[in-house]
Amino acid sequence: MSKCLFLILLVSVSLSNFVRAEADFRVSGFGTIGVVTTDSKDFGYRADFSKTGGVFENDIDFAEGSNLGVQFDIIASEEIDFVVQAVYRDQKELNLDTTINLAFVRYAPNPNWSFRIGRTAYDLFLLTEYRDIGYAYSWAHVPSEIYGVIPHRYLDGVDVTFNKPIGDITFAAKLFYGENEFPLTAYGSSSAGLFRLDDTIGLALDFHSMDWEVAINRTRLKFDSQVAEPLIEALVQMDALVPNFSAIWPNSMAFATDIDLDNRNGIYTSVSGQYRFDSVTVISELSKISSESLGVPGVESGYLSGIYHYNAHNFFTSLAFSDSEEFKLEGINLAALEQVPFGLEAYEGAELLLNYFTINQKTFSLGWRWDFDPNMSFKLQLDHTRIDKGGSTFWQPPAKDYTTLKRTGHVNALFANVSFLY
Repeated sequence: MSKCLFLILLVSVSLSNFVRAEADFRVSGFGTIGVVTTDSKDFGYRADFSKTGGVFENDIDFAEGSNLGVQFDIIASEEIDFVVQAVYRDQKELNLDTTINLAFVRYAPNPNWSFRIGRTAYDLFLLTEYRDIGYAYSWAHVPSEIYGVIPHRYLDGVDVTFNKPIGDITFAAKLFYGENEFPLTAYGSSSAGLFRLDDTIGLALDFHSMDWEVAINRTRLKFDSQVAEPLIEALVQMDALVPNFSAIWPNSMAFATDIDLDNRNGIYTSVSGQYRFDSVTVISELSKISSESLGVPGVESGYLSGIYHYNAHNFFTSLAFSDSEEFKLEGINLAALEQVPFGLEAYEGAELLLNYFTINQKTFSLGWRWDFDPNMSFKLQLDHTRIDKGGSTFWQPPAKDYTTLKRTGHVNALFANVSFLY
């Protein structure tokens, strides 16, 4: 039995003891039918790091910008409710575990406290609760520089939330703990492997009023991944079997230790907020990723967006960025390493691993949203992205010959979609 099935069974059994005969059962849903096209033959657009495809020049793609979701809510009593949400987003493996976004039971003994157990939204972002619900925001897609880097949607665990009105301001603090796994695609790979996060503990603080909101997040987690093990084993073997290997690849053993991801800690920190004027909304998020491993270097990202509201129309612009340090292997004797069996393969694998999260880019966006129906909206958005300092790993390459790939450049991407609620 999958973990998700076990969680659903657990919360269902817990709920059954409290359900009233007149329990309120509700069904709702959401979806987006979207198309994406770009003008680049070198950089293939993808919605986030879980996607294996890429949208290149002359492609017209519906998979990257489309999804369909359904949500079931059971109001069992004044204190207890049960939520299940399933989303189809072109998953490579389609099963119950990959489609269930939410599956939790919530106990709220009073207006100030709430406790949840099960599968909950992974509370890292300002738009955490509705990042897949296109109708809930003005843009045609959430900013990739923040939301594309971490594809993980949910957390299997528990959380507790405290709410307290303070004058005209409402303060909320959420403490959460759990684990999760989500597909993560290697640069240029046609398959996605599960990337697991254990012992995730975070604190999310939120202050909001009628006109503004400020949120602060600090999350600590432990990587459960053996992605670097083949490279580490290769370096250990070369050091043991190749004479004077330390002269060919200085500090290779220290390097092998530093790139290991397994059981290493990572930290996510973010500050975000929005302010609503009479006809304009300003939204911004800033985040930083850091870890104890060279395999996940520091990444700083953010965006600032302004949205002008006019009747049923929203006109928006945004500037987003993501910045990380490109890691270069230095001091290695490549001529000598070429004579070592699999030596160059190890070198290329090391560069690929070290720069997997090297995401250096800036995106300027212009767009329009039209709410032509109370439950439907049409969106059109043009992105211009400048990729520099080797930061092209978010984009899929056209081939797997990494030595000839372009690392810098410009991409224009056009997004058009219809989002709806039902």
